Amino acid sequence: MYLDKKVGRSFVRVFVEKGLLICHGLPYDPGSVVEKGYSELARFFARKGYSSVIFDFSGTGLSDGIFSLLAWVEDVINLAEQFERVLILGYSMGGAVAVRAAAEINNLEKLVVVASPSSVDMFGEETLKMIYTNAKLKNLLKGIGDYDSFKRRFIREFGEIEPKNWIGGVKVPKLIVHGKKDDIVPFENGVVLFESAAEPKTFVEVEEGDHFLRQNPKVSEIIVDWLEGKMEKKRLTI
Repeated sequence: MYLDKKVGRSFVRVFVEKGLLICHGLPYDPGSVVEKGYSELARFFARKGYSSVIFDFSGTGLSDGIFSLLAWVEDVINLAEQFERVLILGYSMGGAVAVRAAAEINNLEKLVVVASPSSVDMFGEETLKMIYTNAKLKNLLKGIGDYDSFKRRFIREFGEIEPKNWIGGVKVPKLIVHGKKDDIVPFENGVVLFESAAEPKTFVEVEEGDHFLRQNPKVSEIIVDWLEGKMEKKRLTI
């Protein structure tokens, strides 16, 4: 992948052969990922030697289009195809989308899924209404229409990408991380993903971890250790 940019008076072309795609979850507050701490996360991984890419999914932040989980899958695939080799790190819904996309990405080396839902069963009426109401109030998801339309589309599309049904076909090494005190996406989702995944796979349980593991420095260090092949255990509690 290359990016063209003007720096002062100079034209610059930057080449990156191997990228770490960092996929965000459903937005809770307005704004782009660059305003929500993802820049700091990307900088952390860049300092560890990983050229990191953060982006707004379709229908969110500064990106075009309307909200659609299937469009999110396309976003990941389109970005991955720009590199010679790619690593993917997905948080929450971004992890669920990454699992589905990983099934179609031929240049994928490793996949990390953090605090992600495994099944459509997680999205009951109360949860969907909360997502919809917050998105409408804060204008977080573009083009979602009325609640009934949103609900039908969300359930249909998540059913199509349901991670527990796709992760078994992802052959590259996989790291699944989940907090035991996650009150948004219950810990059992991580267990289901790990059990459904094919080898090679590793599961990290975060004993005191809540849903917001991207803000946990220890988790980020563990991810780096795994990416660098420093973890021998298949199941670890931190």
